[in-house]
Amino acid sequence: MAEKDLVEKKLEDHNDVFADILNTLLFKKRVLKENKLWSGPTESIYKSDKGRLQDQRRDTFKSYRDGVCLVIASFGIENQSDYDRTLPVRILGYDSASYKTQVDQKRRELHPVITIVLNFSDRRWSKVRSLRDLMAPIPEELEPFFQDYRIHVFDIAFLEDEVIDSFRSDFKVVARFFKNRRLGRPALTDNTALDYPVEIAELMAVFTGDKSYKKILPGVKAAKQKGERVTMCWVAQELIEKGEKLGEARGEKHGEMLMATLMQKLFADGRIEDAQQAAGNEQERKKLYQEYGLTNEQSYNTSKPGGNDYI
Repeated sequence: MAEKDLVEKKLEDHNDVFADILNTLLFKKRVLKENKLWSGPTESIYKSDKGRLQDQRRDTFKSYRDGVCLVIASFGIENQSDYDRTLPVRILGYDSASYKTQVDQKRRELHPVITIVLNFSDRRWSKVRSLRDLMAPIPEELEPFFQDYRIHVFDIAFLEDEVIDSFRSDFKVVARFFKNRRLGRPALTDNTALDYPVEIAELMAVFTGDKSYKKILPGVKAAKQKGERVTMCWVAQELIEKGEKLGEARGEKHGEMLMATLMQKLFADGRIEDAQQAAGNEQERKKLYQEYGLTNEQSYNTSKPGGNDYI
C-alpha cells in the first residue's frame, strides 16, 4: 500500500499536472496557475472514539497562494482503483483535519478546502457520492438539521474524448490509456512526448497490476536521462522488446517464454495493434494466450533445443 500511495503521488505532485487535472475536471476552465501551488502536509493525526491517536494520509494536497504567504484555498486529489462506498466519510475526515489545522494556526478567517477523487477503475463510481447516500432514512423531524457532505468523483476511463483532449499535461495520455484499456482498444498508441515518463510507467504498473511495466522502468529512466523522446508508443515497443528478451514467467521452474512466443505469433499474423494492446494489458494477453492455445509447456518447448517452432 505504501508503494502504491507513493507512485500515485509522484505524477500528481508536479504542479503542472496537479493544476491541469483540477482545471480540466473540476473548473472546466483555466483557474489555477501552477506557479501558485505549494505542496502541503498529507498526514494528519486524530483521536479515535476510543481515545487512541490515529494517523490518516491524503494522496496529494496543495495550497494555492496569492503571494508567498496568503493562502486562498487548499486542494486535495485522492486516487481510487476500486470502489469504496465509505469514501465520503474518509474525505470528510481529510478535509476536517485541514480545517482543524487552520484553527490551530489561529487564523482569523479560514480558507476553503476542496478535494476531488480520481477513479481509475474500469467501472463507473456507484451512487454513493455524499454522506446522505450512506444514511438510513432520516426522520422528518431531523431532516432540517442534517449536514450533508458531497464528494467530487471523476471516472477517468469514462471521460469524453473532448475532455481528454483538453488536458495540457501528461495526464492526457494517462486518461487516454485508461479509456482505451476499458474499451479494449490498443492502449499504448499515443505518440505525444512525455514530460514524466518514469512516473507514468510507475503509475500504470500500480493501477493495472501488470508487472511488465516494472520490467521496463530501467529503460525508461535511462532514456529520460539521455534526453530521448519517450512516448506511449515508445513504451509499447519497449514492452514488446522486453518480452522478446526475457519472456513472461508463468512458472519459474522452466522459465517459460509465453510473452515472447505470443509476440512472435502476433507479428507473424500481422496483428500489430493486438501486439501493442497485449504489451500493455495483462488481461488481454491472457485472452490471446487462450486464442493461440499457448500453455506453459508449449512455451517451454520452444526454448529447448529441438523444440517446436512456433514462428
